[in-house]
Amino acid sequence: MHASRWVAALLVIGGLALTGCTRLEAAAVAGAEKPSKVEAVAGTEAKKVVLTEQAVTRLGLQTATVAARPVRLAGGRTATRTTVPYSALLYDTKGDTWVFEVVAERSYLRKKVAVEVVDGETVVMTSGPAVGTTVVTVGAAVVYGTELGTGK
Repeated sequence: MHASRWVAALLVIGGLALTGCTRLEAAAVAGAEKPSKVEAVAGTEAKKVVLTEQAVTRLGLQTATVAARPVRLAGGRTATRTTVPYSALLYDTKGDTWVFEVVAERSYLRKKVAVEVVDGETVVMTSGPAVGTTVVTVGAAVVYGTELGTGK
Protein backbone atom coordinates (compact mmCIF):
# COMPACT_ATOMS: atom_id res chain seq x y z
CA MET A 1 0.00 0.00 0.00
CA HIS A 2 2.79 2.40 0.95
CA ALA A 3 4.73 1.55 -2.22
CA SER A 4 1.71 2.21 -4.42
CA ARG A 5 1.40 5.74 -2.95
CA TRP A 6 5.04 6.44 -3.92
CA VAL A 7 4.42 5.12 -7.43
CA ALA A 8 1.34 7.31 -7.78
CA ALA A 9 3.24 10.35 -6.49
CA LEU A 10 6.10 9.73 -8.94
CA LEU A 11 3.64 9.40 -11.83
CA VAL A 12 1.98 12.72 -10.92
CA ILE A 13 5.35 14.50 -10.63
CA GLY A 14 6.53 12.97 -13.92
CA GLY A 15 3.32 14.04 -15.63
CA LEU A 16 3.70 17.61 -14.38
CA ALA A 17 7.30 17.69 -15.63
CA LEU A 18 6.23 16.50 -19.08
CA THR A 19 3.46 19.10 -19.18
CA GLY A 20 6.03 21.79 -18.46
CA CYS A 21 8.23 20.53 -21.32
CA THR A 22 5.29 20.62 -23.69
CA ARG A 23 4.51 24.20 -22.72
CA LEU A 24 8.13 25.24 -23.31
CA GLU A 25 8.18 23.52 -26.72
CA ALA A 26 4.89 25.19 -27.66
CA ALA A 27 6.25 28.57 -26.59
CA ALA A 28 9.38 28.04 -28.70
CA VAL A 29 7.28 27.08 -31.72
CA ALA A 30 4.96 30.06 -31.17
CA GLY A 31 7.92 32.41 -31.60
CA ALA A 32 8.88 30.82 -34.93
CA GLU A 33 7.73 32.18 -38.28
CA LYS A 34 4.44 30.67 -39.41
CA PRO A 35 4.88 28.52 -42.52
CA SER A 36 2.12 30.31 -44.42
CA LYS A 37 -0.07 33.34 -44.51
CA VAL A 38 -3.16 34.19 -46.52
CA GLU A 39 -3.55 37.74 -47.77
CA ALA A 40 -6.62 39.40 -49.27
CA VAL A 41 -6.17 40.76 -52.78
CA ALA A 42 -7.44 44.35 -52.82
CA GLY A 43 -10.60 44.92 -54.85
CA THR A 44 -11.35 41.20 -55.26
CA GLU A 45 -12.57 38.21 -53.28
CA ALA A 46 -9.33 36.40 -54.13
CA LYS A 47 -6.75 35.43 -51.53
CA LYS A 48 -3.02 35.05 -52.07
CA VAL A 49 -1.19 32.26 -50.25
CA VAL A 50 2.37 33.12 -49.23
CA LEU A 51 4.64 30.32 -47.99
CA THR A 52 8.01 30.40 -46.30
CA GLU A 53 10.97 28.91 -48.14
CA GLN A 54 10.99 26.04 -45.66
CA ALA A 55 7.28 25.34 -46.29
CA VAL A 56 7.85 25.19 -50.05
CA THR A 57 10.71 22.75 -49.51
CA ARG A 58 8.76 20.56 -47.08
CA LEU A 59 5.74 20.43 -49.39
CA GLY A 60 7.92 19.59 -52.37
CA LEU A 61 6.05 22.10 -54.53
CA GLN A 62 6.68 21.77 -58.24
CA THR A 63 5.60 23.99 -61.09
CA ALA A 64 5.12 24.02 -64.87
CA THR A 65 4.52 26.67 -67.47
CA VAL A 66 1.20 27.18 -69.25
CA ALA A 67 1.71 26.19 -72.88
CA ALA A 68 -0.26 26.51 -76.11
CA ARG A 69 -1.11 23.93 -78.73
CA PRO A 70 -3.28 23.77 -81.80
CA VAL A 71 -6.48 21.74 -81.47
CA ARG A 72 -8.84 20.57 -84.18
CA LEU A 73 -12.37 21.92 -83.80
CA ALA A 74 -15.62 20.70 -85.32
CA GLY A 75 -15.78 21.37 -89.04
CA GLY A 76 -12.05 20.83 -89.53
CA ARG A 77 -11.00 24.23 -88.21
CA THR A 78 -8.06 24.57 -85.85
CA ALA A 79 -7.55 26.90 -82.93
CA THR A 80 -4.82 27.48 -80.40
CA ARG A 81 -5.66 26.56 -76.82
CA THR A 82 -3.73 26.91 -73.59
CA THR A 83 -2.71 23.76 -71.74
CA VAL A 84 -1.48 22.75 -68.30
CA PRO A 85 -0.49 19.38 -66.85
CA TYR A 86 -3.48 17.54 -65.37
CA SER A 87 -1.69 17.53 -61.99
CA ALA A 88 -2.15 21.33 -61.83
CA LEU A 89 -5.95 21.08 -61.98
CA LEU A 90 -8.06 21.38 -58.83
CA TYR A 91 -11.78 20.81 -58.44
CA ASP A 92 -13.75 22.64 -55.75
CA THR A 93 -16.87 21.34 -54.01
CA LYS A 94 -19.07 22.84 -56.75
CA GLY A 95 -17.11 21.11 -59.51
CA ASP A 96 -15.44 24.31 -60.71
CA THR A 97 -11.87 23.95 -61.95
CA TRP A 98 -8.86 25.97 -60.81
CA VAL A 99 -5.08 26.20 -60.93
CA PHE A 100 -2.66 28.05 -58.66
CA GLU A 101 -0.61 30.70 -60.45
CA VAL A 102 2.79 31.63 -59.10
CA VAL A 103 2.40 35.41 -58.77
CA ALA A 104 5.66 36.13 -56.94
CA GLU A 105 8.35 34.11 -55.22
CA ARG A 106 6.54 31.64 -52.89
CA SER A 107 3.20 33.44 -53.54
CA TYR A 108 0.24 31.67 -55.13
CA LEU A 109 -3.13 32.85 -56.41
CA ARG A 110 -5.99 30.55 -57.36
CA LYS A 111 -7.21 31.15 -60.91
CA LYS A 112 -10.42 29.74 -62.38
CA VAL A 113 -10.05 27.79 -65.61
CA ALA A 114 -12.50 26.43 -68.17
CA VAL A 115 -11.58 22.93 -69.30
CA GLU A 116 -12.33 21.98 -72.88
CA VAL A 117 -10.94 18.48 -72.66
CA VAL A 118 -8.52 16.36 -70.66
CA ASP A 119 -6.20 14.64 -73.10
CA GLY A 120 -4.19 12.08 -71.15
CA GLU A 121 -2.04 14.07 -68.72
CA THR A 122 -2.78 17.40 -70.41
CA VAL A 123 -5.68 19.77 -69.76
CA VAL A 124 -6.79 21.80 -72.76
CA MET A 125 -8.43 25.04 -71.56
CA THR A 126 -10.72 27.56 -73.19
CA SER A 127 -9.90 30.11 -70.48
CA GLY A 128 -7.36 30.43 -67.74
CA PRO A 129 -3.86 31.76 -67.19
CA ALA A 130 -1.93 33.10 -70.18
CA VAL A 131 0.77 31.17 -72.01
CA GLY A 132 4.02 31.45 -70.09
CA THR A 133 2.36 31.70 -66.66
CA THR A 134 3.85 29.39 -64.02
CA VAL A 135 1.36 27.12 -62.19
CA VAL A 136 1.72 24.69 -59.30
CA THR A 137 1.65 21.04 -60.40
CA VAL A 138 2.67 19.22 -57.21
CA GLY A 139 1.31 20.44 -53.88
CA ALA A 140 -1.58 22.51 -55.26
CA ALA A 141 -4.10 20.71 -53.04
CA VAL A 142 -2.11 21.69 -49.94
CA VAL A 143 -1.93 25.31 -51.09
CA TYR A 144 -5.72 25.20 -51.60
CA GLY A 145 -6.21 23.80 -48.10
CA THR A 146 -4.03 26.60 -46.74
CA GLU A 147 -6.12 29.21 -48.55
CA LEU A 148 -9.33 27.74 -47.09
CA GLY A 149 -7.86 27.48 -43.59
CA THR A 150 -8.19 23.70 -43.44
CA GLY A 151 -6.57 22.23 -40.35
CA LYS A 152 -6.81 25.34 -38.18
